[in-house]
Amino acid sequence: MSKGKIIKKEHKKDWLLSLTIEIPKEEFNRKVDYLAKKYSKIVQVPGFRKGKAPVSVIMKKYGDSIEQEAFDELMEKTYKSALIEEKIIPVAIGNIKDFNKESLLYTAEIEIMPKIEVERYKNIDIEYVPVKYDDNTLDVEIDNLRKRNGEFVPVERPSSYGDLMIIDLKAYDENNKPVKDLTMENYGITLGDGYVFEEVEKTLLGMKAGQETNIQSVVPDNYKKQELVGKEIDFNVKVKELKTILLPNLDDEFAKDMGYKNLEELREYLNENIKNRMKEDERYKRESVLFDKIIELNPFGLPESIVNEEALYFVRQYHKNEKDKKKKEELTKIYKPLAEKVIKREFIINKISKKEGIVAEQSEIDIEIKNYAERMKMNLEEAKKKMEEEDDLTYIEEKIKSKKTVQFLLENSNFIQKEEELPEKKNEKLNPDMDKGREISKEENNV
Repeated sequence: MSKGKIIKKEHKKDWLLSLTIEIPKEEFNRKVDYLAKKYSKIVQVPGFRKGKAPVSVIMKKYGDSIEQEAFDELMEKTYKSALIEEKIIPVAIGNIKDFNKESLLYTAEIEIMPKIEVERYKNIDIEYVPVKYDDNTLDVEIDNLRKRNGEFVPVERPSSYGDLMIIDLKAYDENNKPVKDLTMENYGITLGDGYVFEEVEKTLLGMKAGQETNIQSVVPDNYKKQELVGKEIDFNVKVKELKTILLPNLDDEFAKDMGYKNLEELREYLNENIKNRMKEDERYKRESVLFDKIIELNPFGLPESIVNEEALYFVRQYHKNEKDKKKKEELTKIYKPLAEKVIKREFIINKISKKEGIVAEQSEIDIEIKNYAERMKMNLEEAKKKMEEEDDLTYIEEKIKSKKTVQFLLENSNFIQKEEELPEKKNEKLNPDMDKGREISKEENNV
């Protein structure tokens, strides 16, 4: 294998290695000579019989192409040779740049796995805002249940928070050209839910069905289409329909409609469900802040190709129907921070499990096999054989090990609770009809 000379070796990042390699002049000349002779036998040159043109003529006519081919071939060979010599294992195809046919130099940027050291992970102080449960949580849950089972009816009064509006929204840029992404027809919004820009929502408050108005708004920083952020948009909005929601009365009859004996039983069920959900939310929150802290205390970089691939996986999972290439690229960028966090978490768990000797016991694996057998209605031997064939046992082993490592970290961390900084509340006027339930009259709503 052709061997180049490594002129410079540089770690640009802990995951990015740069090699500047020189192709030997003698080998380059030999390769050019070999290719020139090869083509002289097969190329038809005017004034010469096919295959009879002298090498000097071939070089005069095709020299640049032959030299480029020689350079490309030797660049590939010397690159592979350099990887072997330096014992480099790339995680992606190297990026060849700054190649120079005159000096016979080129630079290869190679993504490698960084050296990951996780030292600070035990007895660390972690501040976080705990998940809180109070009586209001149950009231909100019941209120949401009533809303899901409510009925929207038309009203002629001015709109309020909580009302459903059906609107036509036309958007124009500063040159009075339509903005397709912000133009909507028969668009349903619930006032107060933030489905439209703040200035638009404020203007819609107090409007009646059939009214039309013009609004100017600046596209906010958090809008998904970054090319529109900061631009002034002129909106024409027409309120086609205005409806209020009639909530069912909160009584035993409502509870029976939901499948419970009475209101007390419904409350008990919802209360227990909320508390169980809160426990899961609390654990998830602790895990999240725990790994954020460990990543902060043990910083390391990741190859971009790995992060991009993980981000693309999220796009494929959660946006399966997205076909537009540009939108998929935008989504991939959005998912990159999450992808990096997920990958770092996996590396950290793997490192700590090895350091602490955390393994999946056979008895724990057997429980998983038994559960699988019961789900699939198989006997234990059949289940185990199928799982071995599909390599599920390795996955289960890693899953158990990961779960035990996370539990180890939770038990060996100091969680310090702090109060949440609440944002200022909007002075929202409640929907005047919402709490009237079925008692609201048809005459009042003109139904």
